[in-house]
Amino acid sequence: MRWHPMIIKWCLYMRNKSRKAYDTLRNTGFIALPSTRTLFDYSHILPSKTGFEDSILEHLIKEAQELGMYSEPHKSFVGILQDEVKVSQGLVYDKKTGELVGFVDLDSTSNELMKLENILNDSKPGLATNMLVIMVRGISSSLKYPIACFPTKGITADFLYPILWETVESLEYDCNLKPVFITCDGAAANRKFFALHKSPTCTSGDDCFWTWNPFSMPKRKMFFISDVPHLLKTARNCFSNSYSHNQKRKLWKDGRDISWAHILRLYEENIENNLYCQANKITRSHIDLTPFSKMKVNYAAQIFSETVASSLELMYGDSVLETVHFIRHMNKFFDCLNTRNLKESARKRNDNLKPYCDIDDPRFEYLTKDFLGYFSEWKTSVNNRNGDYSKSEKDNMQLSHQTLSGLHISVNSIVECSKFLLSEGVEFILTSHYNQDPLEEEFSHLRHKGGSNDNPTVYDIKNNLSQMRVIGSTALAPIHSNITKHRKAGGLPIDCRPIAKKPRFSKLRV
Repeated sequence: MRWHPMIIKWCLYMRNKSRKAYDTLRNTGFIALPSTRTLFDYSHILPSKTGFEDSILEHLIKEAQELGMYSEPHKSFVGILQDEVKVSQGLVYDKKTGELVGFVDLDSTSNELMKLENILNDSKPGLATNMLVIMVRGISSSLKYPIACFPTKGITADFLYPILWETVESLEYDCNLKPVFITCDGAAANRKFFALHKSPTCTSGDDCFWTWNPFSMPKRKMFFISDVPHLLKTARNCFSNSYSHNQKRKLWKDGRDISWAHILRLYEENIENNLYCQANKITRSHIDLTPFSKMKVNYAAQIFSETVASSLELMYGDSVLETVHFIRHMNKFFDCLNTRNLKESARKRNDNLKPYCDIDDPRFEYLTKDFLGYFSEWKTSVNNRNGDYSKSEKDNMQLSHQTLSGLHISVNSIVECSKFLLSEGVEFILTSHYNQDPLEEEFSHLRHKGGSNDNPTVYDIKNNLSQMRVIGSTALAPIHSNITKHRKAGGLPIDCRPIAKKPRFSKLRV
């Protein structure tokens, strides 16, 4: 039987989720499905190796060609997403290659440095505890392709530097794609990676948010972005610790407190036991945060919403004025940097969700002047506060310096990068393409593959990544996860492109 490419991808996805469920579905005879041997020929067309591979780069070029990314110059602009996923520490024997998989394995230069360090310290090679995954994200296309993975023991900036710039070089020279930004979360290694590119003329307080791309022709900037959903969560975490939870912070601005107690009071007096309330999405899970609920972007976005700000203003007036201002600024910031499609703004009647089509869009000015200016005024207000306060006490009256630095880096980078892309011929910009949601989806699929065992090994991840490259966008986005994406009501787009298949038999030699 000849199978449609969408059926093959769907079956690969189903079997990737649960082999037993797929075999049971096929054996019932209710629906004809490809055999396991047939799926094997499609899922193993690409090598399952760590690091950069020429065959994977060739597959990326084919994906880009089929998406029309070489038809016009502006369509070849892409971004780089990188993050680490936790893996189970241990060794697995690969019967195909005869290798033990599970050791730390970075690029060739980094591996030699680690060998030298082990010799000097008389230590053994370390076992990997994390897997660094690098993904290429299209700006004017739907490309989401994991290009490489590296077993690490917690990546550091000095090892991250050559890996990311080798990625840029491969995309520029081998794939003829033009990377313009690198997105990552606010981990210490990533912040230090940004700082490594700081110009000698910069002062110690300046945040480095771009550098020149040495592999581009003509010369082009490379922008650094701290993931916006992560920033929203860290800002909410600072807010939740203000006069509540661990009470490490006492946020204050212009003579008024910015307190989580205001949110708690609103919930207990006006939301919890009322049949009707304006902020009806707020639940006890939003208020009493746990380590798991702190990972949910939805919880942070619903706290920093216009409905919560309006409810506080209506119920408690001037006593919560600065809390209301803070929530409204964070709400508009997230709306401006989370535009996801062309029609969402009309459906939700929110102009902040419109795509960016003009270099002179007023939201650019709001982000760089009003939003960042708000935090500058906050810092000035704290520094000028009367009283004998130490430096640490004044620091605790504001958001954490990591969050403030990330906000400055992301806003400046996204604004300048968007203006550059619009000037290069891109018709519109959806700012959600700057965040890490596709990479978080990939991690969710990798964890779900193991069933109840959501802590995969290095061997599992490198094999599953090769299959996910074949499945592509046919894999359904998870609903219950720490990302903001929702499944489209119209279902998956039909993709009729043929899929490469591994030859069943080798040719006979004469």
